[in-house]
Amino acid sequence: MQINFNKINYSYTPSFSSCSRDVNDASGKFIYRNDTSMFRSDIRNWDKLVDYLEDKFQKADKVNVYCLASSAGDEPYSLAIKLIEKLGEDGAEKYFPIIASDYDEKIIKMAKDGYLPIFDDDIDKINLHTNGKIKKYFDIAENGPDYIKDMDITYDCLMKVKPILRNKINFSVADATEKCKVVKPDNTIILARNFWPYLKGEDKRIKLANELYKNLGENSVVVVGSFDDTSGAFASKNLCDSGFVCNPEIYTIFEKNTVPYSQYYIN
Repeated sequence: MQINFNKINYSYTPSFSSCSRDVNDASGKFIYRNDTSMFRSDIRNWDKLVDYLEDKFQKADKVNVYCLASSAGDEPYSLAIKLIEKLGEDGAEKYFPIIASDYDEKIIKMAKDGYLPIFDDDIDKINLHTNGKIKKYFDIAENGPDYIKDMDITYDCLMKVKPILRNKINFSVADATEKCKVVKPDNTIILARNFWPYLKGEDKRIKLANELYKNLGENSVVVVGSFDDTSGAFASKNLCDSGFVCNPEIYTIFEKNTVPYSQYYIN
């Protein structure tokens, strides 16, 4: 397939699925579907997100960023690209490396090897967010490894991630509900999107929210997506019930703050 790297379609239709793969356990039983995409639209506004992070962590020398259930890497890559594009490589450096993890061993191997399967729609979105500079971050992988062909992944094009982006992410295999227990507490960002609905049972979602609140410290935030609420999982309720405060301007951001916002407006 030939793909024009320089095309920019400003009227693209947002897609929640770029790389799609069914994940099974050792016995072959279906566990969940690993769906992801670049600049996923349930984050709403990536520019506004980075503006918020720049302001919140302007006094921090180092910011710890964790991406739980990272899948093929689309989300940490999206954030890394946006940080570099808006803050410059020097300004973005304190956010790296992003610590990304996923339960799927095969998808993590692919990410560690620097391969990213995407759809045509993702190419449009990357160009849109980089002003047409997709070649700065990706090359087309003409012939990917055989193990990727055997993974039964749905995609349009296999990309090779360039070092400027690949070196900004550390991938590992981990259960998201366990990884949240070993994060650095202060000046920390937890990307916890698009997996709340896959936590079967309200008790598991409540436990995750409580673990996040317990293990995060000063000046730390949890970022979810609109899908984590509209799917019926109600991540926002779980997080607020555990003690987080929803940011009044970006409602998918939850801050560790001991003073409720309502107290700021007392006459």
